[in-house]
Amino acid sequence: MNLPVAHTGNYKRIRFAAAIVFTELLLMMFSGVSFSQLNGAAFFSFEADPLYWIIFGLKIPQTIIQHLWIGVIADILVLLLLILFLRNPGSNKIVWILMPLLLILYVTITGYLAHRNFQAGYVWFFFPFLFAKTVNRNFAYEATRYFLLFFYVSAAVLKLSNNLSFSPAHFSDFLVNQFSPYFLESNTGWRTDLNLFLIQHKSFSGFLYVSSIVIELLALIGFFTKKYDRWIAFLLYAFHFTNWIIMDIAPIGQLGFLALLFCREQLISPEKVKGQTSNFSKTASYKYVKKVLLIQLLKNLCRLVRNKLKKL
Repeated sequence: MNLPVAHTGNYKRIRFAAAIVFTELLLMMFSGVSFSQLNGAAFFSFEADPLYWIIFGLKIPQTIIQHLWIGVIADILVLLLLILFLRNPGSNKIVWILMPLLLILYVTITGYLAHRNFQAGYVWFFFPFLFAKTVNRNFAYEATRYFLLFFYVSAAVLKLSNNLSFSPAHFSDFLVNQFSPYFLESNTGWRTDLNLFLIQHKSFSGFLYVSSIVIELLALIGFFTKKYDRWIAFLLYAFHFTNWIIMDIAPIGQLGFLALLFCREQLISPEKVKGQTSNFSKTASYKYVKKVLLIQLLKNLCRLVRNKLKKL
């Protein structure tokens, strides 16, 4: 039995989150990042990632980039499918075309532009919507939610693995390296003025850096309760926008993904379907996902402690 998302026809939050994804992709296109605007790019580079090997091995990005008309059609198709999804978030058939296309877009962008400043959240946003059955969608949403939380907690753990994380001068020194090209190119303004202030006031900049780690670590609360999902989302939004203002690292691609934390009520239904309760927090599969991610976090923490002890 296939039921529409939320089973009530109330798609307001889901549509709002999807509209954020749509806006993010429009911003990327207006800034010159799309299939058609990469036309003619000859060189690509990517890290040791089997996903990139497969997609580039099949010559999918190369074919799109070498033919302008294919790139234009692909760009139009992405926007058209997003509009259709906004009209009907309950249709998983749209997502079965849209999500692979967005994944190819992400791999193409990061492969040809050869840096990782682009977030993949706009791809994983659609994972729960691949499934039509309530139980499957519930599981997919829970898995996506835990992956989202794991993403931020892991980032905090990686920062903690740096011995200089709690040094007052660490962040100000990082800003010096980050913004040196801005000064060399005379690309100065309010952001560089702000960074000069932070470079000169090392204690304050160090406090901001430690605060960012704490905010990312707070996502760990979401592994034990969903009560504070909205607060976690607000804090992570504050983290991203502050990072954007200070570091000039735009969170484009991640904003819509974070908005999924506001959509749980419209994705998880307490109704029974064919005698099965779709409250997925009581299923073995839900517990398995939670257990696997928590074990991985513990392994990362143990590795961090072991490395610290070795350096003593």
